[in-house]
Amino acid sequence: MLIAKLNASLDRVIEGFIALLFGAMVLVGGLQVFNRFVINQSLSWGEEFQRYAHIWLVFLAIPVAYNRGAHIGMQIVFNKFPGRLQKAFSILFDLIWLLLGVAIARYTLDLVTIAQNQISAGLALAMSWIYTGQLIGAFYLCVVAVRKLARHFRSDGRGN
Repeated sequence: MLIAKLNASLDRVIEGFIALLFGAMVLVGGLQVFNRFVINQSLSWGEEFQRYAHIWLVFLAIPVAYNRGAHIGMQIVFNKFPGRLQKAFSILFDLIWLLLGVAIARYTLDLVTIAQNQISAGLALAMSWIYTGQLIGAFYLCVVAVRKLARHFRSDGRGN
């Protein structure tokens, strides 16, 4: 019960952060347009903020969509298989998602280490902060995949 509450809280925190990040991107984009066309002076950091926020947004939204089952699938074909084969494929797909999360995390760790001495031009941030969004997204993807895999092996038959 406690784990379910923690999982739900984690999901809400990530989803809330995605909404906040998207709102910030829209706000900065609006400021960029206003400054460029009304004040005739564009923001020096606006485009860079939006680009890096987009990286964070994408890598955090991937596990959210996976958790909700919102990624593109071939459900019509999948439903034609017998139940045991559907379960086997579901487990295989969840293992592949877990492997993807581990691979992204592993290679992003290398990227963060390399980028820690690089500074972004417009925001003057260490590039390692920019790539940390990929790392957080990869870890969250692993958490979601492990949760989905655990549902398959529950003894009470609730997993699907």
